[in-house]
Parts: sequence; structure tokens; C-alpha cells
Amino acid sequence: MGRWPTYDEVGALPCGDRMVVPPEYGDENGHLNVRHYLGILDDAEWVVFEQVGLGSDLAQRGIGGVFALEQHLTYRREVAVGDEVSVGVRLLGRTGRMIHLMSYLANHTHGEVSAAMEALNCYVDLGTRRLTTIPQEQADGLDRVIAEAAALPWQPMLSGTITPR
Repeated sequence: MGRWPTYDEVGALPCGDRMVVPPEYGDENGHLNVRHYLGILDDAEWVVFEQVGLGSDLAQRGIGGVFALEQHLTYRREVAVGDEVSVGVRLLGRTGRMIHLMSYLANHTHGEVSAAMEALNCYVDLGTRRLTTIPQEQADGLDRVIAEAAALPWQPMLSGTITPR
């Protein structure tokens, strides 16, 4: 049975850059607007994809790219304009063509985990625009990061709605 990670546990995950939530990301309540949660969480995934060679280089060369298929967002604590945040990413598993992961929004201003996004991504041949097998070198990199995450002493709480096919 999984659980929500602690602030320190999220801090130990591979993560994106810290940022201060700017006023233009706010809503009428002074909160981080819902549409910007997705962007912040998604941007951090790309940090991990770059580390394993699935980032912009392959896409810019027209070889292949990672496409989003499904996301499940959970909001747990308020994030306000001016709060300092970052995202920890935990790769959960993969198939030959799919990548399953969790991204956690850490609020450094309040020392808490504010939101999570479970996501399913796929690898696409940019020539055919069809799903294809993740290249072996990048698959090996994903497997290394997945194994590191699997060795952590906590298991993530999953939505139950996302299953790599």
C-alpha cells in the first residue's frame, strides 16, 4: 500500500529547478492557478528525460519524442503566489513504449508536499508519429532510474486509474 511522501522524501528525488511562483501564475484567490500546476510538474519530468537521453536532442533531430498520454493531479496543500517550489520526480516503471511516473510539488516556503501528478507517457517515432520502442540506450537509463526509485523505503500512493499498456 502506497502513501503520500514526506517533504524530505520528495527532496531526495531527482528534481527540477526551484522557482518562486510569479504573480502571473496566480488566480483570483492568490493561489497557484490550476493550469500552472500541470506546467510546473511537466517541466520537471523533462529534467529526468534529459538525464536519460530522451529529451530535446532526439526530438530536435526528428528521431523520437516523449508524448503525454494521461495525467492524474492531486492537490493536497495550498500554494500561494510568492511561494518557492520545486518538483521531485519518481519513475515507477516502463514497458517497451510507455513510461509511468509520479511528480511531486514541494513547497519550500512551508516545508510540505503540496501536489502530485501521476503520469503515463509514451515514446513516439517523429517520422511516423506512431508509438515505437524506446531506444535501448535510453531504456537502460530509464531502468537505472526506476531501480533507484524502487529501492527507496516508501511506495507512492497511486490513483489506480493509470496503467501502462
